[in-house]
Amino acid sequence: MPYGWQYAVLVILQALIVVLVRDAAALPALPRRALLGLLPLLMIGGGVVALGAIPGAVSVVTAVAAFTVPPLALLGALHVRRAALPLALVSPLLWVLVWRLPASPWTALAADLLIVLAAVSLGRLTGLLAPKAALVVGVVVAATVDVWQVAEGQVQPVARALGQAIPPQGLPDLQQLTLAGASMGWGDAYLAALAGAIVACSLRASLAAALGTLLGGLGLGLLFAVTDLLPATVPVVVGLLAAGVVEHAAVRAWAQAAVLQARGRTMRHT
Repeated sequence: MPYGWQYAVLVILQALIVVLVRDAAALPALPRRALLGLLPLLMIGGGVVALGAIPGAVSVVTAVAAFTVPPLALLGALHVRRAALPLALVSPLLWVLVWRLPASPWTALAADLLIVLAAVSLGRLTGLLAPKAALVVGVVVAATVDVWQVAEGQVQPVARALGQAIPPQGLPDLQQLTLAGASMGWGDAYLAALAGAIVACSLRASLAAALGTLLGGLGLGLLFAVTDLLPATVPVVVGLLAAGVVEHAAVRAWAQAAVLQARGRTMRHT
């Protein structure tokens, strides 16, 4: 295959994010706003535009990631499935190891695990604020915009700038997932967490989405034969499609209920 183990490991981590997100039903119900379904588009599409156009934005984002990822990773103890709870609890130790040990693939992997946990926290919290239907639309639209931005060459300079950015005070690099020359953006991890939040109510759907993301990412990597940058949001959409196929009956029932609800609103307005 025209890529190495580094890329495969990052794809596995992205798929892992999907299956780690716990169902938000255990948390207090909050009013959900459909407009917040645009958060993935704002973070991915808008983020690329902002980082490329605003001087100093990359340095700011790098500093914010360095300071916020560790507490968000520890907060993951509230948002990951039980099997991953020990990983979240030892995240402070992972951070210390990344900070103090010489750079190596192992410390890079530890840093990536911190980002995985932080993304799970943000994804599940976003799932509390936005309806699932809006998040599905947001994920698909964000992936579409990401493909267009990669094709137009807008992502490449931003990715290079993030890779070269140095966090303040000698803190670890946590602005993107990296491993021995391969990298994956924070937005790609966040999108995987949103997919996980969408399907978390069904373990079968979560596993299908994770497997779809994994196979979609590995298959997408074949395109490295002709390019050196790929939109890592596409495998997440593949994962959502896989979950929809596995839970097609539930999806059909949900769609019918949504149509009936929309019709009821229309009748009340008229």
